[in-house]
Order: sequence, then C-alpha cells, then structure tokens
Amino acid sequence: MKEPVKRIDVSRNDTWDLTIMYKTPEDWNKALEEASLLPKKLAAYRDTATESPEKLFEVIDAVLHAKRKVEKLFTYASMVQDQDLSDPASSEMNQKALDLSTALSTSLSWFNPQLLAVPEKTMAGWIKDTPLSRYRVWLEEILRNRPYILSDAEERIIILASDATRVFSGTFGKLNNVEIPARLPEISDETGRKVKLSNGNIVPLLQGADDTVRKNAFTGYYREIKGNSETLASLLDGQVRTNIFRAKARNYPSALEASLFKDRVNTNVYEALISSVHESLPVMHRYYRMKKRVMGLEKLHLYDVYTPIVRDVDVKYTVSQGEEMTLKAVSLLGNNYTDTLRRGFKNRWTDRYENIGKRSGAYSGGCFDSPPYMLLNFSGTLDSVFTLAHEAGHSMHSWFSRKNQPYHTSSYRILVAEVASITNEMLLANYLRNNTEDSNVSAYLIDNQINDFRTTLFRQTMFAEFELLIHRRIEQGGSLSTKWLNTSYLNLVKLYHGDAFEYDEDDSLIETEWARIPHFYYNFYVYKYATGLASAASISSRILNNEAGVVQGYLNFLSSGGARPPLELLKETGVDLETPIPVEEAMQRLSYLVTDLELLLEK
Repeated sequence: MKEPVKRIDVSRNDTWDLTIMYKTPEDWNKALEEASLLPKKLAAYRDTATESPEKLFEVIDAVLHAKRKVEKLFTYASMVQDQDLSDPASSEMNQKALDLSTALSTSLSWFNPQLLAVPEKTMAGWIKDTPLSRYRVWLEEILRNRPYILSDAEERIIILASDATRVFSGTFGKLNNVEIPARLPEISDETGRKVKLSNGNIVPLLQGADDTVRKNAFTGYYREIKGNSETLASLLDGQVRTNIFRAKARNYPSALEASLFKDRVNTNVYEALISSVHESLPVMHRYYRMKKRVMGLEKLHLYDVYTPIVRDVDVKYTVSQGEEMTLKAVSLLGNNYTDTLRRGFKNRWTDRYENIGKRSGAYSGGCFDSPPYMLLNFSGTLDSVFTLAHEAGHSMHSWFSRKNQPYHTSSYRILVAEVASITNEMLLANYLRNNTEDSNVSAYLIDNQINDFRTTLFRQTMFAEFELLIHRRIEQGGSLSTKWLNTSYLNLVKLYHGDAFEYDEDDSLIETEWARIPHFYYNFYVYKYATGLASAASISSRILNNEAGVVQGYLNFLSSGGARPPLELLKETGVDLETPIPVEEAMQRLSYLVTDLELLLEK
C-alpha cells in the first residue's frame, strides 16, 4: 500500500486542472480585487430595489451576477485549500474568499425582507406579467420563506454570526484532516511493512485478510480519536447549537424542520426512514451472522465489518481501470452521457490520489463556471472504484443541470443529489456481475453490494438517528458531553449491528466514531444518502429492465437542476418518497442479495 506523498510530488495528470477557472493565483487575486467592489454596488440598490418590476429585474440581474462571481472565487480557493490543508497560503486564500462571501451576504441582508414587503398580489402580478417571469422559480423559492424572514437588522446579525460560527466546522476540518493524522501511529501491514495510519488508508486496512492488521489499524486509529474526544465533543456541541440558534432565530419549530424546509420535506419522511430501517435490521443482522460462519470466526469484531466475506479474490484496480469500468457501466445512459464523462476523465476533472494534508474522503464540486470537478483518494480497492463511479454520478448531474438550466436554477437540491451517484454505483455493480463467470467473484460482488446497503442505507440512517438525538438533546436543555455522546453512539452501534459482535474492550473504541464524521457538521445531510439509495434502487432497476422511456426520463431529471421541487422531480422518475414504497423495495432487494450470497457460500 503506497504511503501518501507531498503535494508537490503528485503527478500533474493525477491532479485536477484548476487553471480552467483562473490561469494563475495572480489572476484569482485580480478577480478577487474586482469582486470586492460588488458588496458596495449591491448595497446601493437598498432604497430602490422594489419600486417597480423593471427595477427589481435589474437588481436581480446584478445580484445573480455578483453571486456567480463570488461563487467561482470561493470554489477555486476552497479547492486549492483541499489540496493541502496544512498550507498556510491556501488557507489565507480561502479565508479571503469566505470574507468576501460574508461581505456580499451582509450587503444583501435587506434584499429578502424588502422583497417580502411587496404585497403578495402585487408580486404575483409582477411575476406573471413582466420580464420577472424569467425568475419565477427563484423568486417563489424566496417568497415561500415569508414566515421565516426577519427584519433587515436581524438578517444582518444572522449573517454576521455565520462568520463566527463556521469556526466549529473549520476547526474540526483542521483537526480531522491535519493534526490527528499527523499523530496517528504506524502499524505493520500484511507484508510486514510499516505503514502510518491515515484517513485514506484506514478502510483499506480494515478490508484486509489479516485479522491482526485489522485489529491494530482499528485500535490504533480510534485510540488517537479517543485522545481528542473532549475537544471534538466541544466542537460538535458548538455546531449543533449553531444549527439550533439559526432555527430558533427564524422561528422554525426545530433544527430538523429548518433543514427539511429547504427541500420541502416534512419530518414524517425523516422519521419514517428511521422506523423502516429499524424494521429491516433483522436482515442486516442475518448477514452478519452468516459472515461470522463463512469466515470461520470464533468471535466477530467491529474491525471485521469492512472485510469481504470472500477472501481469496484479490481484486485491485488502477484508477484508469476504474474509470473504464465506470464508463462501460453507464453506457446504458447513452453516448452523450458516456462521451462527456470520458472527456472529463481525460481533461483532469479529477484529483485522484491521497497526498499529505489533502482533504480526506471524496466529493464532486466545481461551480457554474467550471467543470464538475471530483476529489478522490483512490486506493485501488473495489470500494474506491465505486467511490469513483459515485462522484462521477454527482458530476454528471451537475454537468447536465448547468448545461440545461440558467444559473439561478442550475443548483439541484441536496435531497436528490445522491440519486445520480448511487444510480451509477448500482449500474456498476450490475456490469461487474454480468462480466464474470467465477462464482467466487460473483460472491465477492454480491457481498460488496450488500455492504453498499450497509454503508449507505443502514450506516447513514444510524448517523441520521444520532444527529436527531444530539439536536434534541440540546433543544431539550442538555449538552453534548463526551460521556453522553459515547454512550448514545455505542447504543446505536449495538442496535444496528446486532448480537453477532463481541463488543469487547477493543470493539468499544467505536463509541468515539462520532468524533471523526464530518457529515455531523452538515446540518441533517446524511439521511439523504439513505433516501437517495432507495430512489436509485428503483430507477436503476427500471433502467436495467429496459423500461420504455426510463432513460430519457432520467436524463430529464438530471437536466432539471432546481427548476422544480425535489420530491416533484423524483415523482416524475416514478419514485415517491412520501410513501414507504421506495425503502421497502430497497430492503427487498437487500434480502434477495443476502439470500443469493447464502446460496453461493453455504451450499
């Protein structure tokens, strides 16, 4: 297993090409200087913005122009910083972009209140009978916030507070990606070679065949996390209080409802997901018991969770192989989709490998004026190939949305964001199973699909339940002490994993896993992974069954951006998340996979 190198030693072809946005950092600085005039320019509209529909149209044009400029500046700066979070120059650049973003938001604190001060009937007439109709969707999204928009002065305070409160997530990022990794211990890998633990290699090490390596990786990693848990508990407490402050300040009943409002989702969807997964836990527990039997383990530990049941299949891939398999898997979506993605792989949309200081994990990013970039930490495992396909799904969703929508409706809601990525994963799983005749490889791939359900549906729902617990804890007057966090998290781990595991002293280190999860700083984001899998399971099944019109309908969905509410967009693909049907269908699919695996391995 290769150890991470310094950023300067990474091959240029394995990095993303940020010169598409700005040729040099000097060009970025020049653009930043020019954009620094925008807040003052927009503030000048304060007293005249809504005096007529024509004037409002002019102001909206100016606002969107400014947001687009600043979004590009911020995207570039944040991506430069993600290349090496230990680099002070990139951190300074990112802070400058954040400061400008805050200044722009502050200068516009009057905009929404003034917009909402226009009588509803008057505004409805303007939107219907003037050029403002071009911005109907964008305006209506603002206007539906009428009950939660505050006065000019109060809006300004909220915006100014955001600059201070983002310190919780920012500090977590530094601690999780720079300082803790620097202190992680070395262990011996399966070849006896010393390897320093990192965020990038912990999962590959836990997937290995040697139980001693798995145990040492698990205990070495989580003991270091535990040593930082008091600080991390304080940061998480601050982040949750920030979410609650914002919700209360805007008169939402709770932080959960404030977050769901943006996606036009009610709390029933969130709570029904948790309830449905609880009902299906026996299927996952059945899988864990089978895993213990097939692997011949006297005791099953939590550091065995990631290990493939089929150990004698050595599946390793280069990033080029992963890209090619992804392209073949998504060929069902048509030449336009496939050819565009192939160009992206060739034209450096992707930052491929881990390097020292680089942000952990993976994401798809970019902005309206850039390619839909992807950050990876590709390790050669099948899991990393699926991550590649996953982020490619996000990027192609962004590409279709930005190509077919104007700037103001090009951003799709987070609720539907995971649909495209997980659909890609399911198409890849089908492609791989169809292209092997080896029963061991088939078992390996089925096991991988089951683990996709484990990580995306069960694990993310467990995270969603934990996130609900920590917000309710503070909303009810409590605090997030390390002891309470550890106890609450360990109880959920036991509930979701069942009685197949030992939960001994080493296993109990998992109680601090909450401390390393960045998604807990994203404000009720994780449940969308689970609903995304359920939606993708339905869509991908119909694509694979060659149902008439399904591919074009799916491409229309990808191209719609934020032009319509997310649940409405999903209904047009045949998925209705307001019913339990998508989750139930996903669970049926999981049950079939577990049965298939039992038939292959326990004949």
